[in-house]
Amino acid sequence: MKRMIVTAAAGLFVAAGGLLYGVLAVGVPYPDPTPAQAVTERSNLAISNWMMAGGGVMVLVGLAGMVVLGVTRFMWPRS
Repeated sequence: MKRMIVTAAAGLFVAAGGLLYGVLAVGVPYPDPTPAQAVTERSNLAISNWMMAGGGVMVLVGLAGMVVLGVTRFMWPRS
């Protein structure tokens, strides 16, 4: 159970890090960016999105593991 909680908590931290990276690195886009600025902005946005998606997957895996573990313990209690 502890591993699942740690996985879910780590996922929250990764997702929050991705959100923070997106806010700090991309922030408010330039009104008329140069091509180099547009490429940098797109790559930073992609990194932020991948971090948030990975964190979301980690949270879902942790929560699913907790549900499966809870159901198995309920259905087949230890003696």
